[in-house]
Order: sequence, then C-alpha cells, then structure tokens
Amino acid sequence: MGRYMSKFGDWTRAGVVLQGLSVNLVPAFKAQLEDDGNLILEKLLDHIDAQDLPWTPLSERTIELKGGDQTIYVETGYLRDNLTVRKVRSSQNNVTLFIGASAWKRTPDGTKLSDLMIWLEYGTDKVPPRPLIRPTWDEVEPILKANWRDLLQDLIETGGV
Repeated sequence: MGRYMSKFGDWTRAGVVLQGLSVNLVPAFKAQLEDDGNLILEKLLDHIDAQDLPWTPLSERTIELKGGDQTIYVETGYLRDNLTVRKVRSSQNNVTLFIGASAWKRTPDGTKLSDLMIWLEYGTDKVPPRPLIRPTWDEVEPILKANWRDLLQDLIETGGV
C-alpha cells in the first residue's frame, strides 16, 4: 500500500455507532466502578469478621486490656463500622472512589480513622503490621480485571445498548 492507506467503509454509520457507544460508556463505567468499590469494601469487612488473614496475634497484654477479646481490627467496632466507599471526585465523565477509613472521621477518643488504619496496616514501633488492604487488593484484583474485561466485551458486542 505504500505511504498512503486507503480507508473504505460507511464512515457515517461508524460515527453513529461510536457516538451511541460513547453515550452508554460513562454510565456503564460508573456503575461498574461503584460495584467494584462495594465488592472491595465487602471483602475488607469479611476479612475483619472472619479474622482469616495471617495476622500476628495480639499480645497477652492487649488481650487482657480487651477483656479477653482476641479479635484484630475490632476493639469497639468503630473502625470496622466506619469503613466506607465514597466519591472523592466526580465530574460529568469522571468518578474517583475512595474505599477505607476517612481522614475526616475520628474515633470517640479523637484519633483519625485514617491514621488508625495506617498503624494497623503497616504497624508501629510497638505494634506489628497486620495488613488488610494489600491482601484484600491482591484477592480482588483478578476479579476486578475480569469484571472490566466482561463489561468492555459486552459493550463492544452490543454496541453499548
């Protein structure tokens, strides 16, 4: 074909199809993003409730202070009950979600929930790390990729209708 390539086809029809597809992409993408955010939150809560991640057990002193309770990530339930999915930014064609502990919410004693979450996830000089976010992400990442692959495949096959 040399330097120039000739393009043949019904470009008017292609333009109509692409325009129709673009109108349906944004709502479909926003809906999938919100579904995925809720899935991640559900998995985080499930791990806290099941205590099924390989966390370092609490010290005997901590268990004693908690009245014999050995659960990790749960002392009063306040942090667990305040993990959320929320829109951080939204415009006509863009949505950004935050999943986790808000930097604006505080525990009853005044500790920022986001700080508490960081201390639990990464540990401190006195508390070992007990990762929740990273293992949950590693678990859901293939599911999220499959969700988006399926969504895109469906949009391509149906023309976004």
